This record gives sequence, structure tokens and C-alpha cells, in this order.
Amino acid sequence: MVVTLAPEQPFLKIIRSWRSNKAVGWDSITIAEAIKPLVEADPSLKVKSVIAKVQSNFNYTEPSAVVHFETMPAYQGDDLVGDIRVLHRVFWSYYPYIRAFRHCKPVVQVDGTHLYGKYKGCLLVTISQDGNNNIVPIAFAIVEGETSDA
Repeated sequence: MVVTLAPEQPFLKIIRSWRSNKAVGWDSITIAEAIKPLVEADPSLKVKSVIAKVQSNFNYTEPSAVVHFETMPAYQGDDLVGDIRVLHRVFWSYYPYIRAFRHCKPVVQVDGTHLYGKYKGCLLVTISQDGNNNIVPIAFAIVEGETSDA
């Protein structure tokens, strides 16, 4: 049986989002077999619904990001404010960037820009280069400034 999809059906988006799972034994045929009954039953099914159903069938979830943050006590003038803490610094990286870093050249560059306005600090960006000389972002951080502690 051949399933004909409407031109607006985002089927390729589903395949692209699962393409990276070859390491766990998934290939396009396995994914298509899991998706086919869903699409046959309801061709207007949303991509998020299909992904959620396939994830539950295969008992698979992929982390989306890694986040680490540090807080510090809040002060009002020179007085310590009770149970309130404020953001001191934050680091984050997205899982696709972490996976892509495995295929990058062994050179990492860090660049920063100062934040002005209501929130002060420095936004740091870590990048590398893949085999095709494309720039690949690796991680981001917001710190108090360009210091050795940051």
C-alpha cells in the first residue's frame, strides 16, 4: 500500500529530526514503519504528535540542552536579603552542538561581548570549525565579565 501525503504534510521534517538516531539502530525504514500507521489514520497529524508517539513506542528521549548556573546571595545596599539568591553566571549548550563537536577540528575559539543596559555582564560564545570549514557553535555563557574566574 502506498501512502500519498498532501504537499503541506511535513513528513521530511519528521525524518530529519530522527535521522541522527542511527546509533541506536534506527534507520529510515524503521522510522517510516512506525510513522506510516499514524499518518494513514490522520494525514493532518502534527509533527510534534508523531515524534512523541515514536519516542514512546521506542522508549527513547534525547536531551535537548545542558545548563549549569550559579547563584549568589542578594544584597540590598550592604544588607544581606534573606532567602533570595540572584543569578551569578550561567552556561548552556544544546545537544546537537555537543554531538557536532565530535566532528570538529581540535581548535576552540572563545569570543565575548559586553552586555549593556538593564543587565550587565559578558556573553561568551565558544565555537569551532568542522571539516567543511563551517563555524559550529559549541556553548554559551553569561558571566560577570572577562575574568579568569569566569
